[in-house]
Parts: sequence; C-alpha cells; structure tokens
Amino acid sequence: MRSTRCRKSTSRLATTRDIWNHPRCVKGKLGPLEYLAWARSVPTGARYDLSASGVRDTVLDGEPSPLGDAIPPDVIARRDRSRSIVGDYVDAVAGRYDIDASCVVPSLGASQAITQVLMALVRPGDHIIVERPTYEPLHRVPEVLGISVSRLERKYDEDWELVPDRLAQLLTPRTRAVVLTNLHNPSGVSISPDRLTEIGEMAARVGAILLVDEVYLDFGFDPHNKNCGVRPACLTVPNAVSWSSTTKCFGYGALRAGWLVASSPEIAKALHASADYLNFDYPVATALLGTRVLERAEPLRVRAQRMVKSGRRIVDRWIDAEQRASWVPPSFGLTGLVRLPDLMQDTKFAQHLRDRYETQVVPGSLFEAPGMVRLSFGLGEGELEQALENFSASLEELS
Repeated sequence: MRSTRCRKSTSRLATTRDIWNHPRCVKGKLGPLEYLAWARSVPTGARYDLSASGVRDTVLDGEPSPLGDAIPPDVIARRDRSRSIVGDYVDAVAGRYDIDASCVVPSLGASQAITQVLMALVRPGDHIIVERPTYEPLHRVPEVLGISVSRLERKYDEDWELVPDRLAQLLTPRTRAVVLTNLHNPSGVSISPDRLTEIGEMAARVGAILLVDEVYLDFGFDPHNKNCGVRPACLTVPNAVSWSSTTKCFGYGALRAGWLVASSPEIAKALHASADYLNFDYPVATALLGTRVLERAEPLRVRAQRMVKSGRRIVDRWIDAEQRASWVPPSFGLTGLVRLPDLMQDTKFAQHLRDRYETQVVPGSLFEAPGMVRLSFGLGEGELEQALENFSASLEELS
C-alpha cells in the first residue's frame, strides 16, 4: 500500500522575503514618514539639542511626580472600571474647553487623531485642502487613504499668514475638509480667531469642515481668559474639529493621551465610530494619568511659559545680531523656523552643525520648508547661548 505520508517537495517554496520583494508587492508598500524616520534615525545624545518639539519630559529621574501617587496595578488591569475612568478623562477635557462632554472623543495622542478624524469624515476620492508647509502626516495620511489633496501655501514673506483669496481658488464642490495647524507647525505662528472664523465660513459654503491640529495651542491658550490671542477651533467655528494631547506643552508625551473636540455631538458620534477601527478600548492607565495632567494643566502651563520666556529672550537677541539668519517670530511656544542664507542647504547645514558642534536642529525640508531649520529653545540659558554660538559658527563656515 502506498504511503500517504506527504513527500518533501523538490520545488522551493516562496519565502516571506520573496513575497515581500515581489514587484507587485513593492509597488504597494507603505513608505515611511520622512520626518518620523529622521527623528528615529538621528544619533541620540547631541550635547546641544535644539530639535525638541515641546517641553522636556515633566518627570525625570530623581524628580517627584507632580501627578501624585502611582496608580495601583489592580486598577490599571480592571476593564470593568474602564467606562467610568475614561468618562472622567472626557469630562476633564470638556471642562478645559468649557464644552459638553458629548463633543469630546479620546484618541491615542494627537498622532492617532489625524487618522481617526479623516476615517470618520472623509471618503476615498473626496477632495481636501492641506496647508503647506506643515507636519508631514497631515498630507501623507490622507494620500494613503485615497483622498485627493490640494495644498494651501503659507509663505515666509507673508509672515506665514493664511490668505483667504488663495484658499478660495482651491475650494470646489468636492472639497470635504480644510486642514490646518494652530499654532502653525513648524513656524509657531498663531491663527487669529477672526481668521479661523473666516476660513471656516469659506469651507462651509462648499459643505466642507475645518480640521485643526492644535497640539501646540496650549502654549498660548488660557481657558480662563476669553480674550487670549488664540482659541480652539471648536469654540470659534461651527463646522470644526480640532485635536490635541498632553505632549507638547505639558510634557507627558509618553502617556499618548490625546483628544478630539467637535463642534457638535453628531460629528463626535462619527469620531467615536472611527475609533473602533483603531482601538477597541481606550487604555485605562492613559485615561487615569491624562485626567491627572488636565487637573494640573494650569501649573504645567505656567512652567512651560517660564521656559518659553527664558529661551525666547536669548533667541531674539541672537536673531537681532545674526545677519545671516532670520525668522518670523513665533506667536507662542518653544519652536520657530529659522531661515538660512540663500542657497544654503538645510540638510547639509544640520549635518555640519551636528558633526562639527554636537548641536542638533531639524532640517526644514522635513516640514516642506527647504532652506530653513526648525529650532527649539527649551534648553537652559547657558546651553542655549552656546548652541546659538555653534549655529553662527556653522553659518560662517558654510557661507
């Protein structure tokens, strides 16, 4: 009787590597986000790091936590308490914005919020308008989702202002969203409430919604001052959704505690639905600690303001004296976009500054701003002054 044992095949089976490298598979690969790939690939430990996008981590080794006692492990692991704990987090966000909790949707940081809002409100083949220069995922994520993207130029010579006439030329009956950042990432320039309202009204005329990444807004937003220079889009524009997190101003990026705020409960329902495609349950530990951060938002904001005031004074003095560099002064926050001399390549400059002087900046090309670098001024005064001297020395050597 012939054995039924499977014979070893003499033909070579395709391996995972063979399949991955097949031309048809290569064509469909998801390419890396250049800025995030750069951020992960640059050598760590630059002696003078001017590349940070927000305040340093609030809790460092040897420092007491401003969030109080640690959370017991049995609380973190209890899914039966998830609903009430996440509800407390939503209430904390709603309280900060003075809106109804039904308009708040948690997200895993502001990064997930970008995908979450586009999945909820825009379909493949729809048209959206995204500012330029900007944070790379804001135009790359919709492209991956099959959304048609046009670009709204913000220009250095116009102080990075939004120009309504330029937007009017891009709006069509197919436009479903206008996507902005406030504070502008990478320049730090704010959008006034009046201009936000004007842009929102223009979008509404064609049935579009205004989407605003506000992850830097807390550097300028004071919820206790109704006349402060910046306002969240959801408090200004009836057809708006915006998002933020505990990362940039408050110093708790590792929590991945983010949120979306909508101008109506109906829009928020769509955002909740899209969250189910990304994570089934919001993490209990993230919600608990996110609530604690927001309960202490004011002292954390004051701490950030002290860092801004100290560093900004030094950078302003350096910019005034350094004839080879210039910037549009950021409205708030710890970062600005510095313009290099004409014809100087930002990537080459950043590499020289790192190699020669152990000083790190972000090439502006990673934010669609070639010929510029993003500079953070959250270092101590002595370190910042030395870093800027290094910057000037590199300008001299490459001029």
